Amino acid sequence: MNIVTKKYGMKINFKKTKVMCISCKGNHKLKILVEGQRMEQVTQFKYLGSIISSDGYCEKDIRSIIVMGKQAFGNKKKNF
Repeated sequence: MNIVTKKYGMKINFKKTKVMCISCKGNHKLKILVEGQRMEQVTQFKYLGSIISSDGYCEKDIRSIIVMGKQAFGNKKKNF
């Protein structure tokens, strides 16, 4: 990835770039180095409004959507 970004005149922002291993068999520790810097490993992140988690299940995403729905309904109720 680093070679390709350099080829097109880009560079990786290490503060914003994270890595994640998706596996149902447990939490695996990754050691990915780019230019000698170890990339931060996360267990979940939000992408286009959906929560992606390393365990491969979507329970956290479903709970998040339910909470957002309740908040929207509560805000609508206050307007009446």
